[in-house]
Amino acid sequence: MFLKYKVFSVFFVVFSVAGCMSMPISTMYKMSQFSPFDMEPKEVRVAVRTDEQIQVRNGAVKISMSYRSDGTNTLPAIHEEHNFNVQVQQAEDADLVEILLDDIEENERVTILKLSEGDAQNMKNLLQLAKQYKAVEAKGTGEFAITTNNDCFENINKFESLDVDVFFKTSDQEGYMLFLEDVDIIEQAKDNDIDLKQTNKCEFN
Repeated sequence: MFLKYKVFSVFFVVFSVAGCMSMPISTMYKMSQFSPFDMEPKEVRVAVRTDEQIQVRNGAVKISMSYRSDGTNTLPAIHEEHNFNVQVQQAEDADLVEILLDDIEENERVTILKLSEGDAQNMKNLLQLAKQYKAVEAKGTGEFAITTNNDCFENINKFESLDVDVFFKTSDQEGYMLFLEDVDIIEQAKDNDIDLKQTNKCEFN
């Protein structure tokens, strides 16, 4: 399922997970005001809160971004696409702020993921490119998406259902927002005819 917000005339924001989503109304409002141009790639964080028996691995969350423009008399037509597999941040380096621990269950834990230095730079370069086209009023569209990869939730086979909360931070100044709440990723897999026992092989270390 996709949820879309139009941001400026040159960027669309698309938030995607397999199956139905549960996004708080407050987050919907924040995202309606959101501009990818305000992001600080080095400060982008995704926090996953779920059962403590689950080992969230690199690749559990993916950020995708693309930009397309027909160009102008001075700028060529372009179509850029990038996929960023956010990486698990070391526990001792993770900043577990209050919102991440609010209403947390005794059997839950929070895993923080961030972009690698290379991916953060690639995202910054793409945003700068889009800004360059916007500055000369070139028509363009873009997409920004967050997706989950059930294959990278280790030990998921032990569960009949598994609720996951996802938090998202675009910059240190903005802080975290509750992005998705109580998403049962096992139910989503079933709804999409995915056999987790056959496919639960994470491609990332």
